[in-house]
Amino acid sequence: MKKIWAALSVMLISSFAFADNCDNARNAYDDIYCSNKIYASADAELNKNYQLLRTKLTTNQKTILKRSQVSWIKQRDAQCSDEAERTVFVNCNLEQTQERNAWLRERIRECDTVGCKSSALN
Repeated sequence: MKKIWAALSVMLISSFAFADNCDNARNAYDDIYCSNKIYASADAELNKNYQLLRTKLTTNQKTILKRSQVSWIKQRDAQCSDEAERTVFVNCNLEQTQERNAWLRERIRECDTVGCKSSALN
């Protein structure tokens, strides 16, 4: 019994290790796994950038940013999903998130150089 569990463990670990090799994805499942990993990283960066920008803003500017973020989320979800089919398009979400990260980094850069402009937060 121990030999069977050991063999299954080795097979399971090796399949995860191969799936992590995103340069040489074997099939569509590996592609999806890799896309999800990249998206999760971009989403974590988005949350970090959003929180960093908030630390630089006044109370009123934080309200403007929050409205902008909620609006962006609604737009992203509408563009990158099909509610009728209950489908989410990971690559679309990734692209939208990367673009929003660039936008957030630019707002952070503005705040650090010329000051935070309320008009730029919309």
